[in-house]
Amino acid sequence: MNTTEELWSQRAKDYWSRAIRYLRLIGNSGFLFTIYLSIIVGSYYYSELLKWLPEWFPAALFLATLTAVFVTKSPLRTFLKSADVVFLSPIEGKLQAYFRFSLFYSFIVQSFVIIFVIVLLTPMYRHFIVDDASSLIFIIVVLLISKGWNLIVQWEEARLLFLGIRQAHTLMRFIVNLTLTYFLFSGASIYFIVALVIMKGLLLLLYYQHIKQRHSLKWEFLIEVEERMVMFFYRIANMFTDVPKLSTKVKQRKFWSSIPNFLTFNQTSTFPYLFLKSFIRANDYFGIYIRLTIVAIVFIFYVQFDYGRIFVALLFLYMSALQLSTLMKHHNLTLWIDLYPIDVEVRKKAFSSVVFSLLLIKVSIFTLFTFLATNLTEALFVLVLGFVFSYLYSYFYMSKTSQS
Repeated sequence: MNTTEELWSQRAKDYWSRAIRYLRLIGNSGFLFTIYLSIIVGSYYYSELLKWLPEWFPAALFLATLTAVFVTKSPLRTFLKSADVVFLSPIEGKLQAYFRFSLFYSFIVQSFVIIFVIVLLTPMYRHFIVDDASSLIFIIVVLLISKGWNLIVQWEEARLLFLGIRQAHTLMRFIVNLTLTYFLFSGASIYFIVALVIMKGLLLLLYYQHIKQRHSLKWEFLIEVEERMVMFFYRIANMFTDVPKLSTKVKQRKFWSSIPNFLTFNQTSTFPYLFLKSFIRANDYFGIYIRLTIVAIVFIFYVQFDYGRIFVALLFLYMSALQLSTLMKHHNLTLWIDLYPIDVEVRKKAFSSVVFSLLLIKVSIFTLFTFLATNLTEALFVLVLGFVFSYLYSYFYMSKTSQS
């Protein structure tokens, strides 16, 4: 490589050549059909939801909070690698162009996210606040300017040594962004908005330039952020195909990790024990499982349409099933598992039983909260349809895909 610009371009090209291959596999898997179906059904319920929400619903605060989260969260894609601590850090002063490319790339990608979020929120904005396209264009422009500011500021915050200090700065940025977005969505005077934008500019010139002058780049933190974003994409791709580059993170979770210990101590329990331990401790299987459950419960109480709760329960059950299916491939690259004197079919049955048990737990939870939110009839529908789906997915669909 002759220049740092060529180095950045080559790394970005290498990443996207791999990412496009995985995206093609995802597109050919039938997952896009699920997205299309969710968009069609979701658009209907979205319009019904807007009719159901009361007039006193704090739409401006809700829209401001949601957009402030996306504006504040501004991770920088640097395409750095672990070896760069040794090979690139000595020439840190000559990497301005490299990191400038990273800032521009991150701004373009995250601007599409901001625009997508605004498009999703447009029906609510036009229903509760004002039906004016020009005001939405103004909001998008201000949000994109704010996104650029957050990217530059978060880049300077990456120089700070301690996690607690970086988190405090993130909270401060969120408060500033929330104030700005609330002014935007509540129709405040343009002078307040301009004053906040000027204040952001002064913070960048006075405060964050001071951080830049006093602190050097924290290469380990930048590489950790980069690897976290890459692994997030690889985990999604791993739902549809094997991803050799997927690394594993292990969390302790003492209380939950003791649950597999209740299995009977014999040879047939080997793989149920292994899969349960991996589900609880490895990567974020357990965390996503819990978060999907909580979000589903909120929607079950939130949706007020006929049989809408049944659709919500089955949709989130399907999302959990997709997430759990990646657990089968979690140990594919672990050679010592092949030393177990256990037949492959026994492993597959063990995995199916674990997935079925975890899905049944969700079915039970969804049934209970559907009953509390509506009536016994819908709860029974959730129970029966959820049980049938869980059984077919675990013992038929999963066994079929594991053979292919």
